[in-house]
Amino acid sequence: MKTEETVTIRRAYRMLNLSIPDIATVNSSVFEGSIESTSVSIESRNVTMINESATQSVNISSQIENVDGILYLYGTPPLILFCIISIVVNIKVLMSVFWIRRPLSPTLYISLSLAGADAFSSSILGIGLVLNSFIPFGLGIKLKGMDCFLLALEVVRLGSVIITVFHLMALAVNHYLGILKPLHYLSILTYRNTTILLVLLWMLPISFFALYFNLIENNGFQSEGCKNNTFLSYKQFRMLFSSLFFGPFALMVCIYVHIFCIVKRHQATRLRFRRTGSSVRARASEALRSNSRQMARNVKAIHTTLYILGSFVIGWMPGVMMYMLVCNDCVLQLNGVSARGVFLIYATINGLIILKTLVNPIIYAARMHEIKIATRRMHDAFCGWSKLTYFTTDRGISRMFSSEESRHWQSKTSRLFQNMSVRKARNGSTYTCAGYNIHEYGNTPV
Repeated sequence: MKTEETVTIRRAYRMLNLSIPDIATVNSSVFEGSIESTSVSIESRNVTMINESATQSVNISSQIENVDGILYLYGTPPLILFCIISIVVNIKVLMSVFWIRRPLSPTLYISLSLAGADAFSSSILGIGLVLNSFIPFGLGIKLKGMDCFLLALEVVRLGSVIITVFHLMALAVNHYLGILKPLHYLSILTYRNTTILLVLLWMLPISFFALYFNLIENNGFQSEGCKNNTFLSYKQFRMLFSSLFFGPFALMVCIYVHIFCIVKRHQATRLRFRRTGSSVRARASEALRSNSRQMARNVKAIHTTLYILGSFVIGWMPGVMMYMLVCNDCVLQLNGVSARGVFLIYATINGLIILKTLVNPIIYAARMHEIKIATRRMHDAFCGWSKLTYFTTDRGISRMFSSEESRHWQSKTSRLFQNMSVRKARNGSTYTCAGYNIHEYGNTPV
């Protein structure tokens, strides 16, 4: 009878998902004579189960670490590679400044500085991926004694984001002045004033974050060995950073909405003038055409900046929203997300940021007439230098020539330089490498 009761009780407790100690308690009430032996056997079973569960948890954690290591080992290098490509493409745009006619317009000056900011941001992001992700997690190498350097890198990384935002805001104000006060535009944005503005755009964000990281008690640079950086994970700092991003962004939206209203009003005025006519039509139409050409140039520049602003929103907005909403005391938490999911989220965010820095120079080359022409001139110049390098290398500069042969070589070289010119095509906007008079001189094309 007691055996049947025990079986029934065990089945009931299994149905209720109760643990073995609870069943043992019931068994002890049924089998009063064997309490000690039952408790000893249960304790030994519990110890065995604890050891097995501990071993399983260690194995699971090691497997997770291996999976994370593989993700960082193979997922981080493509992001680093795209950072390098972005740096090269933006530097190429910056190098074209040597082939742009002077003086530079304020719009072009700020745009080239923005290309420099994108190259700078890509380089800092690439260094951060190497030191914060690839080496410690991908390769499993712990970096020691670099906490202060990594904190300084974080200062520069956050500052580079705000530098880009401030450049876009400067372009918006620049276009606003060009549309609103076209007669006073060049007197306001002189070369000196634009240079001072760009220096401030570069210096203020990094200086602000460096000062902020130095003023927090027992945190940041004030902590021992720069090891305590908990303030970065809380809402107060995240909201401060987000305000530096969304404040200028809201101002830019207001500026471009007002510019759009001004352009629409100007187009309506021009259409009304064409319909009604006037007694002073010739003089007024000439002034209107001049004003319309200036307006068309400004509108094209505005379209270019809006494309850049769109790439900025697509590239930076997800990262900033994630930075603002996900922290220790923020609205969202990633505690329930797996390590693989967190990696994929942040890899996607970093990929969008890098893509943004890679798309901007393509927009410059496609939309800005001066950069388009300067880039082609730069290609033609390198094309000419490559021809000259091939010529001098194949001939052998160290070879001793006779006086007659030397004069002949100098005349050929002079003719080569004369032929290295950039000719403007009929459409007035494309430049091509001129053909070279290449003849056979011995075994060397001259």
